[in-house]
Amino acid sequence: MGYRILLMAPTFFGYRDRVRDELARQGHSVVCVDDRPSESVSFRSLAKISYRLVDGQIAKYAESLKKKVATGDYDLLIFMGGMSFCFTRDQFSSIRSSSNARFVSYLWDAFNNCERFGACRDLFDDVYSFEPSDCERYGLKFRPLFFSGAYDGLPLVPDGGFTYDACFIGSVHQPSKFEAVSSICDNLESQGLRVFRYFFMPSKSAASLRRLTNPAYRGVEFSFESLSTEKIVEIYARSKAIVDSPQAGQRGLTMRTLEAIGAHRKLITANPDAALYDFASKGDVAVWSGKGSVPSQFFTTPYRVLPDEVYRGYSIETFVKALLGNEPAYKGYEKGNL
Repeated sequence: MGYRILLMAPTFFGYRDRVRDELARQGHSVVCVDDRPSESVSFRSLAKISYRLVDGQIAKYAESLKKKVATGDYDLLIFMGGMSFCFTRDQFSSIRSSSNARFVSYLWDAFNNCERFGACRDLFDDVYSFEPSDCERYGLKFRPLFFSGAYDGLPLVPDGGFTYDACFIGSVHQPSKFEAVSSICDNLESQGLRVFRYFFMPSKSAASLRRLTNPAYRGVEFSFESLSTEKIVEIYARSKAIVDSPQAGQRGLTMRTLEAIGAHRKLITANPDAALYDFASKGDVAVWSGKGSVPSQFFTTPYRVLPDEVYRGYSIETFVKALLGNEPAYKGYEKGNL
């Protein structure tokens, strides 16, 4: 018999929906709620300055969420997110006390970037994180993110060969990430390699602000609509390698890194920790230090398929089972004993 689960997470990029669908596939009943009261531009802008500026909205939402939890007869509440966690300790303690459900959280942001989560950490029965250093420092459970079934069956080489040697599809509002990705792409193109870039910005105002305050953003074309999963899969299928960089202060694996694993594609990343994971064992991960170039043989040698158990370790099926407590501790990272 499956669990009755309340899944609390932001809606962006469809991550919540993928986890919901996998939970349902495994036989559980799932109700989804947003992790904060609004995704409007005004709310998000004020929240970035301080959640205190929107505490009235948060308090009302916390009260409505408390009633939902109290009347839902849930076995498990799962929070997935990070810096978007908006509740004060008093607010979340009230939510927690309204139910006998087990509370589990998964952080995909660095702990120090989660303004309010730290004060509520002990209100969760289990706290997972994608950031190995946070797990070591704060006693959290280490679990990387996941790739979904959307990448199942991609050919190692597409019919007609590759269109691109490398591609980047992702958000670039964080300056250090944007500068690293741009540096990688520029360097590859200077070697005569074919690069697909899709630089996503959450709004035109965000792009204008970045251009105004940071010269690196000037003269760059941005897109303001996220690509569909189907389109991303299509571009990955036609690319030899996927380019990535973490945000400043983060070493945990990004979702893009996990997508590269699922798509059976090489990875070029500004994250040095990527070389410490089991999926890097075949040499299909190039770490960009900002100096030199990616060796030409990285592109001329074919992708080397990894053992099935490595792919399984990063699948959404394994990720969901871990949050439910039905999966052994993750062991694919060389550094430390997390």
